[in-house]
Amino acid sequence: MYGTCTGGGWVADDSDLVRVDRALLRLRRMWDAPAGIEHEGALVEGSTLLVCLAVAEGRVTGEVGVVEVAGALGVTHSTASRLVSRAVGAGMVRRAPSSTDPRRASLSTTPAGDRLVSASRDFRTGRLAALLEGWTGRDVAALADLLTRFADAVTAPRP
Repeated sequence: MYGTCTGGGWVADDSDLVRVDRALLRLRRMWDAPAGIEHEGALVEGSTLLVCLAVAEGRVTGEVGVVEVAGALGVTHSTASRLVSRAVGAGMVRRAPSSTDPRRASLSTTPAGDRLVSASRDFRTGRLAALLEGWTGRDVAALADLLTRFADAVTAPRP
């Protein structure tokens, strides 16, 4: 039931790890991207939404190209290139020459892509707000802190 602390850090009891494993398996379907999303009267591929999210998030820290989209989505460069082309074709992403490297393309969301990103975030945060209704602010903050820490560990580069 309880973990132990050793010189190397905290070690979870097997039952704690089993509980985390079961909880993550139960949550898996909540985060599965649908094949298509209804947006502004059109069906948008789920992969286009994921590309838009990766581009919008990446542009916060700098220029985004296909390499960065591939890294964000955990796919190969060729797959990311195909997905980006679909997003460009759907009018959600714009491709322009890079300002720093003429061999690269710089990606940005179009106004339609911005609206898609905003609508998807509103949907997700609204769903979370409904699910967390009745939780204290302290519990929500603790969940946010622990989930962020867990996500950071999952996405950290491996040696």
